[in-house]
Amino acid sequence: MQAPTGIVAITRYVKPGYEAAFEETVRGVILAASTFPGYGGGEVLYPTTKRGEWQLILRFDTFGHLKEWEESPICQGWIARADALTVGDPKVFRVNSLEAWFTLPEVPNALPPPKWKTAIVSAIGIYPVISLMPILLKPITNGLPAWLATLVSIAIMMPLMTWVIMPQVTRLFKIWLYPSMPKHSAQKSSNPN
Repeated sequence: MQAPTGIVAITRYVKPGYEAAFEETVRGVILAASTFPGYGGGEVLYPTTKRGEWQLILRFDTFGHLKEWEESPICQGWIARADALTVGDPKVFRVNSLEAWFTLPEVPNALPPPKWKTAIVSAIGIYPVISLMPILLKPITNGLPAWLATLVSIAIMMPLMTWVIMPQVTRLFKIWLYPSMPKHSAQKSSNPN
């Protein structure tokens, strides 16, 4: 059985006037990471405004290879360069493939749920979307080639699943997904007072 895929997403805010230098640094990070074992790709998500969030996503074939990269002197050097060009602490998220759908702020540092549970909860979230989305999008996709209609559907469905539906479904099933979560933590998240 192969170890889980390692993905890290790092969000930073760049100091005004240092955007070009930061972009060069991010490209250097991706190039350096690509020389490490298990590297699977990297992307930069650019901010929508000049002072918005920059996000770097790196993928490795295993968590072990991701850790090897993160603990290397080369990575630490790039982190120091990025620190000099940014404000505040970076937000760092490490996820295992679709486990990003199952992270909850009220369950920090929890081990991911078993894959059979995530498969069931994913199906519960996906089923209504794939059943209703083609009907709702028909006025938009009618007359488009099948490949383009599918692309439009996926472009709408994936963000909807990631940021709207799965966070809600995960909260609904959090006691089942995270049975070792302290009971007071579950009560706090449902009752903010």
